[in-house]
Amino acid sequence: MKNITRRQFLKGGLGLGAAAFLSPLSAVAASCPRFPLTSVAVIKGLNIEDITEQALNSIGGMGSIVRPGERVFIKPNYIAGGLMGHDPVRSGEIPHPDVVATVARECVIAGASEVVIGEWFERPLHILYGGREGKEGAQIKRPVELINKRYGAKVFLVDLRRTTKKFIYIRSQTSLEYLAVPDSVIRADKIISVAVLKTHHTPISVTFGMKNFVGIMPSVLYGEPRMKLHEAGINQVILDIVRGIKPALTVISGVCGMEGEGVVRSFGGKSVDVAERIGGCLVLAGRDPVAVDATAARLITRNWVPRPRNEDLGVPWHITHLREACRQGIGEIRKSRINIVGNKLSEVAMSWEMPKGVYPEF
Repeated sequence: MKNITRRQFLKGGLGLGAAAFLSPLSAVAASCPRFPLTSVAVIKGLNIEDITEQALNSIGGMGSIVRPGERVFIKPNYIAGGLMGHDPVRSGEIPHPDVVATVARECVIAGASEVVIGEWFERPLHILYGGREGKEGAQIKRPVELINKRYGAKVFLVDLRRTTKKFIYIRSQTSLEYLAVPDSVIRADKIISVAVLKTHHTPISVTFGMKNFVGIMPSVLYGEPRMKLHEAGINQVILDIVRGIKPALTVISGVCGMEGEGVVRSFGGKSVDVAERIGGCLVLAGRDPVAVDATAARLITRNWVPRPRNEDLGVPWHITHLREACRQGIGEIRKSRINIVGNKLSEVAMSWEMPKGVYPEF
């Protein structure tokens, strides 16, 4: 069989597991289970540490999420750290290090006994987490050193590929039936996603907090870049992972982001400096991962057309994994059930370039 790249595969076909997601909207019930009202913080400003802390405080503070003595696993979206030969932070491919570091610091202040910042990566650890400021790498190593110097050695940078000794299996509604998750992730007391504002390419139009967790999945089992998960139906895989690991907090970095084809420049993604567009950076935070991602989708799709007929469901209903997350009872997408704290969406909404061929999904 001829080897193909992930990009070729995604352009050529969605796989049998994805087919069920592409049925006409008219064949899908336009209702979700009733969820409790949930809050999502949307905070704009120029000081990244300050707005990250404000976002967390706006939903009750880290102390309402992390308890003293708990172990925390933070999954940042580090898809491109050190791989592309340019600064992945300024390009909008990965979250800003000040957002990641502030989340980690607040976990320590809340009393966490250990905070692991982890990613399953194919390159050496120093390339992923290090890098010179303004150059390659995630640029998180130095901020973590400063946290540990002040509060004691409690924050650790981990490459899951090199530290995982065994997996815990969770159920999947795809043909895979089960998904292998590194035990250090699923055994953490609290799991946090720190993502970045980005559009994607076929078959996913946006990638935020939920899609971020595909990065913990072992390439030794699913291939690189995890083609077996795409073949099984990546939208459902995302939902299975989130349902299985139950993240306690989702934070989205809106300092720099990516529009168009995403998720990296080499795929055709175009960098966005959020402050240039709206006069300040953004940080989103919330406990419901679906509600946070739905809010992020509304933020960057102000002028996407055609507009949904049901404004309460809105654009998130036309994004497969968000719609299915609501229908399967994982979280909320309805505007009327999401309490926005901080800046009004109308004050910070933007219209980013749409990826081709994935929105709307009629």
